[in-house]
Parts: sequence; structure tokens; C-alpha cells
Amino acid sequence: MELVLKNVQKKHLPLIIELARALKIELSESGEDDKYYLTAMEEGRKSILLNDMEKLDFITSLK
Repeated sequence: MELVLKNVQKKHLPLIIELARALKIELSESGEDDKYYLTAMEEGRKSILLNDMEKLDFITSLK
């Protein structure tokens, strides 16, 4: 069984980690992080699917 936690606040991570240790649950980290999304956003600037204003609006909304 795999359990995925999304939108976890960083302040809750220590509690989750301790709970997992107590229950002998293996933790794995997400392969996606802020750097991943920033890189994807930068690559999106090269896309021909959106005009420049649409790209700027979208990228600005993610930051």
C-alpha cells in the first residue's frame, strides 16, 4: 500500500516523520519540488502554444 500526502505544511513534517518511525513506515521524498516546477516554467517560455502575454500571465500566477 502506498500513501501520498499532498499539500503538507513544512511545520508538520517533523510530526509526520516521527509518526512514521513509530509505526515503522518507510518514507520517500517527492521527485518534484520547487526547482522542478521553476525549470518547467522556464521551459514553458519557449512554447509556441501561447502568446507572450499568456505566457507571462501564467508564469506570474505560479510565482
